[in-house]
Amino acid sequence: MKLPPFQYLEPTNVKEALSMIGTHKEKVKIMAGGTDLVNRMKLRLIEPTFVMNIGKLRDMDGIVIGDTETVIGANTRLKEIAGAPLVNKRYRAIAEAAFQVASPTITNMATLGGNLLQNTRCMYYDQSGMVLSGLERCHKRGGTVCLAVKGSKRCFSVYQGDMAPALIAFNARCVLERKGSTRTVSVTELFTGNGVTPIALEADELLTKIILPKSESFFSSAYRKLRLRGSVDYPLASAAAFVSVTNDRKIATCRVVIGAAGAAPKVIDGVSCEADLEGMAQKAYDHAEGVDNLQLGGAYRRKMISVLAKRAIKASIDAIKEGM
Repeated sequence: MKLPPFQYLEPTNVKEALSMIGTHKEKVKIMAGGTDLVNRMKLRLIEPTFVMNIGKLRDMDGIVIGDTETVIGANTRLKEIAGAPLVNKRYRAIAEAAFQVASPTITNMATLGGNLLQNTRCMYYDQSGMVLSGLERCHKRGGTVCLAVKGSKRCFSVYQGDMAPALIAFNARCVLERKGSTRTVSVTELFTGNGVTPIALEADELLTKIILPKSESFFSSAYRKLRLRGSVDYPLASAAAFVSVTNDRKIATCRVVIGAAGAAPKVIDGVSCEADLEGMAQKAYDHAEGVDNLQLGGAYRRKMISVLAKRAIKASIDAIKEGM
């Protein structure tokens, strides 16, 4: 499919990028790796007047690991994150998520920011114009119906990013910049939970970096996902786990974040996850939405959420035991 016509913009630095966004706002779409944006444009799901390429902005790239926090630029390629030794050591779930996003061809191009800010998906929406012309307009297309859940007054499209659950598991924050101001919010706050407009980013804002706090306790983490093809597909279900222990080896924190379970990642917090592994898995199951709008049935995906939650928790606990 051909791309729709657009004007191409390429800022040389962040200041220039913010100026362009401030001028064009809703008319401009931002491209870093382009792995998600280009496909959506080919399907005519979006037809922006301007496309701004920020992929060459080096001041939004790289990983800086400090004593109290780690900062990852939004333009950092997923391959770099997956292969960084210190990220693998301190933030294993994040490295695992970056590695599992897709094939090397994709992760060489795809960026952290792009994966984080991708739109929600649904088989009744992510189609060509020819297919959509034969379907009633759903909530996500400005209509009043949901084709996946008959009679629903809301959109049930699914957020399928890999990186968000892993980042949220570590209580990551993100820096959002606009011309003249900057704000820092938790990654959780980036998501509205609304399938129609899933990302809480203003039209003149740019995600520039992610901040990961350093945990003072002994901890580990893991990320697990379900997909049809082993090196390509978006997650059909996913779970990231973060487990920390006290000096006497008692579990202090057990946090599970499930993905592909609704319009936003969902957090399940617990303490005694080793003793109540089934309980944490049941909570994950209860929080997940099992809707038939992706390649696998909703009931099966919902069951797999609980399985993946258990696997991620167990992998985290096992890693802690091995390190003690």
